Amino acid sequence: MRLVQSPLTLVGLETDLEGKQRRRVRKSIPTEGGEFTYSEDEFTVRDYSEGLPGLVWRNFYGPPFIRMFGQRLGSLPAECHKQFGEDIVLVQPYELPTEAGTETGIARERELISLLGPECFYDHEHRTLPTRRPVLDSLGQPLH
Repeated sequence: MRLVQSPLTLVGLETDLEGKQRRRVRKSIPTEGGEFTYSEDEFTVRDYSEGLPGLVWRNFYGPPFIRMFGQRLGSLPAECHKQFGEDIVLVQPYELPTEAGTETGIARERELISLLGPECFYDHEHRTLPTRRPVLDSLGQPLH
């Protein structure tokens, strides 16, 4: 993160990452003979400037996200977060990446999202963007 100056790194199974970063949408086009229906992938959030797609196995947050979450990071269970210096925090909902998508994993993600602030995350149920986003400069870069 420090090397490439990224304020966010998400680590997890590809299926979990894709499932949170994209959603399948059914679309239709009127034709002379009726209607042509197809499915298409759409982004939930295009990048971190639009907020967060959800929680995955390991979520490394840099300064813009640490500021956005503020004191709420301290409300997380001790086993779910770890500080790396002043500028990186790890939030890990579960021990193994294979727990993603399980009943227990989903429940844990929801619990942590409720503590961090659901307004910071994409709402998959209602298909709405986060209303609270990290503060970035005019070029979309994190303010340090």
